Amino acid sequence: MDLPTLRRKIPELLTKLGEDPASVALGDDAWVVHYGSATGYVAILGASEPGADPFLHVKFRVVQVPQRGREALLRTLLSLNHELGAYAAFSVDENDCVWLGAGRFCDDVEEPELLELVTQTARLADRYDGQLIETFGPELGLQ
Repeated sequence: MDLPTLRRKIPELLTKLGEDPASVALGDDAWVVHYGSATGYVAILGASEPGADPFLHVKFRVVQVPQRGREALLRTLLSLNHELGAYAAFSVDENDCVWLGAGRFCDDVEEPELLELVTQTARLADRYDGQLIETFGPELGLQ
C-alpha cells in the first residue's frame, strides 16, 4: 500500500475500532489507539527521510518497571519475547516503562495485515498488562 493510502487507512481503521475521529491523530504520521486497559499508538516511521524504507509500528504501554524486583520482571519479559517469536516484542524505555510493539515495512502491507497488526498487538498488550500486574503487583500499573 502506498503511503498516502496508508495514511488514510490507519485513521479509518482506528475509527472503526472505536477511536474518536476528531482526536485519533497524534501528528502527521502517528495515531492513538485504545484497547481494553491498553493505550498505544500506530505510527509510520521514516516516511519523511529520503531513501528510508518506511516502517509501520504499533506500540502499547504495558506496565512500569518496579525499582525492587525488576530482575524478575525483566527475565519474564525476555521469556515472553521468546514465546512471541517474531510477532511482537517487549521493550523498556528510558523512563522504565514497558512497551509491547510489533511492526513491518510499509511498502507491501495490505489492509487485512494492517487490521491484524493493530488488533493482535492491542489484544496482547491488554492481556499482558493484567497478567504482569497480577504476577508482580499493582505498583506496576501505569499512572
